[in-house]
Amino acid sequence: MLRGLYIAASGMVADEVRHAVVSNNLANANTVGYKKDVVIGQTFAEVLMNVQHKEQTKPVGRLPLGAGVVDIPIKMTPGMIENTGSVFDLALNGDGFFVLETPQGTRITRQGNFMLDGEGYLQNLTGDRVLGEAGPIRLDPNLGDVEVKSDGSIFQGGQFVDRLSIINFESTALVKEGNSRFVVREDAQPIDADAEVVQGALERSNVNVIEEMVNMITLMRTYETEQKLIQAQNESLERLINDMGANI
Repeated sequence: MLRGLYIAASGMVADEVRHAVVSNNLANANTVGYKKDVVIGQTFAEVLMNVQHKEQTKPVGRLPLGAGVVDIPIKMTPGMIENTGSVFDLALNGDGFFVLETPQGTRITRQGNFMLDGEGYLQNLTGDRVLGEAGPIRLDPNLGDVEVKSDGSIFQGGQFVDRLSIINFESTALVKEGNSRFVVREDAQPIDADAEVVQGALERSNVNVIEEMVNMITLMRTYETEQKLIQAQNESLERLINDMGANI
């Protein structure tokens, strides 16, 4: 009886994790360059139950021990590219990441809504500078129009300035840090980047709002079912205890 309570409770704990992930995905549905999380769960191993009678042990069947969350990987499917017309809005069409210089170290991102700071450096919304092959990219607003080619080459007034640093890693090598930035694990090795830079556009989140809402409703119903299972088992256990106590 108590084991049944534990099994139902383990399902509720796993569903709470799923609920938090789905809620976060929905909250970032309109965040530029956001990549959704998914939850991978599995059932715990089954245990063979035995009964011992007159010094003989006989199997009576298997009993599952509930469920749990194994991993929460990042789903790196591309988001829709939306034209904005802004010179410093950049999107990546394909596999790759922009590289940022932050106070915490080098970070990567798919979020390309950039701007110039007071010194002319290209930066993101939180002030992290965008890196090119020669270091932080610096432009002069007085030197003419800025053009970014599909290979990441930056020209201003017809003169070459720098080329965007674009790198790529497997999703398993990345850890989310917030503000659509990723930390790369220390032992990770870069892989080939196959991305074209699109100027005047942004990559939207890859969150499907309808899909996430359906997931949210399903999780709520599952959670309610698990609550009812616990209540039913608790009532059965209470009756058992009361009946046994009445016969003592």
